[in-house]
Amino acid sequence: MKTEQVDARRPVQVLRTEESRLRHSFHTWGEMVADTCGPLHVYRTEPGDFRGAIASGTFGTVQLAAVKAGPHSVERTERLAGKATFAPLYLTFVLDGEVQVSQGERTAVARTGNLFSHDSSRPFRMSMRRPIHMVSVKFDHRLVDLRAGLEHPLGAATWCGAKGASALLAGLLRSAAPRMTEFDTSVADQLGNSVASLVTAVCAEKLGAMGSDPTAARLALLHRIKTFARARLNCAELSPGLLARSHNISLRYLQLLFQEENTSPALWIRNERLGRCRDDLADPRAAHLTVANIAERWGLDSASHFSKLFRERYGLTPREWRRQSLSARG
Repeated sequence: MKTEQVDARRPVQVLRTEESRLRHSFHTWGEMVADTCGPLHVYRTEPGDFRGAIASGTFGTVQLAAVKAGPHSVERTERLAGKATFAPLYLTFVLDGEVQVSQGERTAVARTGNLFSHDSSRPFRMSMRRPIHMVSVKFDHRLVDLRAGLEHPLGAATWCGAKGASALLAGLLRSAAPRMTEFDTSVADQLGNSVASLVTAVCAEKLGAMGSDPTAARLALLHRIKTFARARLNCAELSPGLLARSHNISLRYLQLLFQEENTSPALWIRNERLGRCRDDLADPRAAHLTVANIAERWGLDSASHFSKLFRERYGLTPREWRRQSLSARG
């Protein structure tokens, strides 16, 4: 296996099968896939030499992986799913080739220009019968308000990649794939934020389209509510009552939706605000802001109350967290 060393400020690692070890290259490919995606069975589907390359890295809150490889299949069994320490959702754009993905009772085929999704926290199988070129976004279930291990509409789902938010995401991934190694960390974080926003929009379209299923309809509504709230976390007026009125539901029904996730609307809003404050406190670009400024920025007006809430949630005061985070960055 050949590994390209990149500048420490650049977040991408590139792995390629060695041309000088072609007789071992498929075994090497299996190791590379497992390193990037976690425990998987990797199967060869065609005889002859095999070549593959993966460029992967962290971009803000998501990870990107661009893959070029010969025909092969991958599978995560129930046993392997239980072994995975990190099992995100995947949304993948097919630049060239064809992928068949199966999960649960659903099977979907994604061709050149299509997007498809699967959930690595549950068993799945993916087959590529001819050479494939694709770029995947790996993201935490919480980005789209789903829970790992449960069935949902994003298992083995496809999009045409030519309309609405799907077209915007496809265009961004198509442009980013060949340039991933060019971005330093600050640019990568900004790119990741754009990708994450489009992933949220694309998945919302798919969840919303499943409205005939009561469970999917509730998931879609809760996702819309949370997206609405996240865009207004800095507004002091944000409250459970505002969320209920804005989505034409009763406050009681809103509480029931959040109760299914073992929380309440008010607690969820508070924790989201604390999370934004935590991110800002760890960001050198916000070092000129006081702790009180950051708390106020996210709708938490009382500095002393904010410090108490922050410590209860994270085990450190805001100042301790800031000092620890900024010193770790060097």
